[in-house]
Amino acid sequence: MTNKHNSHVTASIPPDGERHLPGVFSGTIELEHLHRYQLARSIAEGLDVLDIACGEGYGTDILATRAKSVIGVDINEIAVKHASLSYQNPRASFRQGSATNIPLPDASVDLVVSFETIEHLEDHDQMMSEIRRVLRPNGTLMISSPNKLEYTDKPKYNNPFHVRELYTDEFIELVGRNFSNHRHYGQRLSAASLIGNDQTSKFLIFSGNSECAGVPDARYDLIVASDGVLPSIPNSAFEIPGNPLEPYLAEVEIKKADSEIKKAEAEIKLAKAAIEEVKERSALIAAQKDQTIIQLIGHLLNTTKQANDLLQSKWWRRTGPFRHWSNILRMRRGRKKKRWPKSFEIPEFVKKIQSDNEQLNVLSSETRGAHAHFLPTNDYRHPDVIPPYGKYGFGIDMPVVKYSGIEEGFHDYVAHETLESVVRTIAFYLPQFHPFPENDEWWGKGFTEWTNVGKANPLFPGHHQPHCPIHLGYYDLRVPDVMEEQAKLAKNYGISGFAYYFYWFAGKRLMDGPLEAMRDNPNIDMPFCMIWANENWTRRWDGLDEEVLIAQDHSLDDSAAMLDYLKSFMEDPRYIKIDGKPLFIVYRAHLIPDFKKTVQMWREQAERMNLGGLYVVSAQISADLSPEELGLDALMEFPPHAIKASNVTKDVAGLNPDFKGGIFDYDALVANEVRKPPSETTVFRTSMLSWDNTARRGLKSSVFEDFSLTRYSQWLSSNMEAAAKDENRTDDERIVFVNAWNEWAEGAHLEPDQRYGYGYLEATRQVIAKYPASAKPFISPCVPEKTNRKYALVAHIHYAETWSDIQNCVEKFSEGTLDVYVTTTSEEVATVVKSSMPDAVVELVDNRGRDVRPFLMMMKRIAHLKYRAICKVHGKKSVYRADGDTLRINMLTALIDPDLTERFEQDAKLGILAAQDSIVDHNTANMFLNKSNVEYVSEKIGLHFEDDKFIAGTMFWVDPSAISPLLTLKDSVFDIERGLADGTVPHAIERIFINLVRRSGYKLGVV
Repeated sequence: MTNKHNSHVTASIPPDGERHLPGVFSGTIELEHLHRYQLARSIAEGLDVLDIACGEGYGTDILATRAKSVIGVDINEIAVKHASLSYQNPRASFRQGSATNIPLPDASVDLVVSFETIEHLEDHDQMMSEIRRVLRPNGTLMISSPNKLEYTDKPKYNNPFHVRELYTDEFIELVGRNFSNHRHYGQRLSAASLIGNDQTSKFLIFSGNSECAGVPDARYDLIVASDGVLPSIPNSAFEIPGNPLEPYLAEVEIKKADSEIKKAEAEIKLAKAAIEEVKERSALIAAQKDQTIIQLIGHLLNTTKQANDLLQSKWWRRTGPFRHWSNILRMRRGRKKKRWPKSFEIPEFVKKIQSDNEQLNVLSSETRGAHAHFLPTNDYRHPDVIPPYGKYGFGIDMPVVKYSGIEEGFHDYVAHETLESVVRTIAFYLPQFHPFPENDEWWGKGFTEWTNVGKANPLFPGHHQPHCPIHLGYYDLRVPDVMEEQAKLAKNYGISGFAYYFYWFAGKRLMDGPLEAMRDNPNIDMPFCMIWANENWTRRWDGLDEEVLIAQDHSLDDSAAMLDYLKSFMEDPRYIKIDGKPLFIVYRAHLIPDFKKTVQMWREQAERMNLGGLYVVSAQISADLSPEELGLDALMEFPPHAIKASNVTKDVAGLNPDFKGGIFDYDALVANEVRKPPSETTVFRTSMLSWDNTARRGLKSSVFEDFSLTRYSQWLSSNMEAAAKDENRTDDERIVFVNAWNEWAEGAHLEPDQRYGYGYLEATRQVIAKYPASAKPFISPCVPEKTNRKYALVAHIHYAETWSDIQNCVEKFSEGTLDVYVTTTSEEVATVVKSSMPDAVVELVDNRGRDVRPFLMMMKRIAHLKYRAICKVHGKKSVYRADGDTLRINMLTALIDPDLTERFEQDAKLGILAAQDSIVDHNTANMFLNKSNVEYVSEKIGLHFEDDKFIAGTMFWVDPSAISPLLTLKDSVFDIERGLADGTVPHAIERIFINLVRRSGYKLGVV
């Protein structure tokens, strides 16, 4: 080898394990990489070779000792520079480039070597296409990739650099699609005894009492492929003399390590004892104790309140005669009358704990000041409140309030009035629920989607499988009444349309019978559009191998013929249009060669058909897909593709030990998707139900566990808000999608089942009902371009009954002196406010971020008006405090006072003005649950936070310029609503206001 390392360049290459760096990495990674390159070297004699993703360059240098020429290509500029400086073999050269865009001309090499590259890419087909392009006729590919089963699934390991790993059968199928001949090899490390001679070539591996001719449980797959004759490559072993993994040397090192471990364990034991001693003196322990006491008090008071509510209920009064007759019977039998309580009192010891007497109160003085009246009225064990962070999340463990109108559990059918929304909700629709000849041939007579659905088995306790339909049962789409009833059911719950999957394979259509029947039946009263499922149809669809059953053959002529066929659908008055153009969705646009040219042809063809053009969309299969590059009008999210999901497989109790798939946290997924930043291009958002393909993949399935109607509704609601408020969209482009109407074998269906009944649909309707057509004036209401008023009020109203308290205070201001802005989460409240105060600007917002997110949203919209001061108030009920209503009314009365504006007139440095009773010192108790979020927000806005004071309840007057850094916060900082009484980002921002005002050079004033 000719390695002459340049230490300066080498130091710049990150030692992250994704590139082998000689002299940095040794052991297993060195053996794995060098063995593969030595094997490739054995067939490189006299050939022109491409080493794709060459990394540091050592492998290219190895190949150059035999090859005629070797070109090493890597995407990392630093790695290429290092390789060029370090390896001076005249037969080796290095270039910067990508595996999906190789910087070589067509048919320029005889051998392509690609080790551990493909798993870093999403688009495997594009990489294989590029390799085919640069290979000469009958050239050879040697490619390796980690076996997902052995590398990831079994050890429960997730390599953060890997984008899309492959199982062995998937890898073989991928290469087999692109090369006529291929041979698969397995690779793994083993502590073994080697015995061999030079007379025979057979290579056996003995494992225990069994033997095999290949490598069992291979961690890496290696494939040699060619359209010509495959080169002869022997089975082989590779060793590095003196390597520390050599068993005899390893034994010595292990003994040394054991001795060092024992010494370290003794030191750790001493350190732990010291840490425990410090912990016992920590104020944190006192804070934790206080929080526990507070929660117990809240639970006890909640129980007392529920009992008193029961005594006041109609049910209790109606059962009075029964109690009376019960006592008559008891007296006749000589027993004492039973006396039922008239009310339940708060226990005396609770009053002592809450008292100001330090000898009686077991809480610390700091906690008493912050939580003297902290009375939670609900906790997460309530049947209608899901755990704040789900089964698998991590977060603060404390009581939560009921924050959602969505009820978990089974829902009965409810007939609703027709609902028109400002945002259209379109559900994906699978037309697979009927037998057809091809399915009979491939899977057996009478096979339909239901065949898979019915055979699904639970993989762990509580796993929702199988999914059993109700309403229409196991329907057959050949029956006309079925699709009519589906349309009626969908419209009843506010669904705006179906996006039917359409299957076209070079002129061959599958499952077109139900679609044509729908087209010809005007009684199916449901708008629709088409999604072309333009993939090959393979057996992986049911969890088996990758055998192609019917393939695509994309061409301009084929695409034109397909649109000709769809013409009659697009002419249907029910067909969904965007700005007069039929909406057409392509599932995987990147699979169609020269797709941009295809789109342009379709548009011209649609014009000739008098369709008014075509609005073309592709599913967003990968996060880096660009609509401009493909000539699209927009993209459409397609979860579970291109999402950020948390793998919780290892945390699932009672999981089938043979399970080889993946289980993901639905709760965490929703939080990630809701907080996802908006796209700079038009992307239609999609929410997903409980996606679970156990019915198809069995023990290799992907399962999104811990689904809830509450979290689904929050995802859909966030998508609806984004679509409704996007100023760059036309009204026709205000669309969201739902995956799916009837993907039963993927566990994603709005159609009712035995577990939730009509709950999926009811949750969907409740969200859609928040954005009815009548609410359009409140979606993005106009704010004034200019104003003569120096003061304004920004109020957030969640409960309609609290508005009157604010209105009464506002009426104390002289006419023309105060602008009023109101945010709310319901059209009902918006209507009440607007009818009582016509000049107010009223805006509908999603229920997220409490009153703080809506406040910052409105502040950004009115920043140009340069108000001297703004009064921030809200109509929260504070249901987790017993005195919440009293505190709120007193605070409103004190703050919404015309005389307070004079304080700002007299003092130019007055930045924030709050009621004395609401100002609290930061201390261990009130920062215990908020410290991490305070640090997070402070870093975002560039604030050096120090303990000071905060305004409990976030109601105050403020100079907008004093808090302007808060307006730089992105919407993504706000989590979904979890009902927590403390410890959220809004609570953290509450604790920052005074700090920020003072750091901005302004003062705190007190009412």
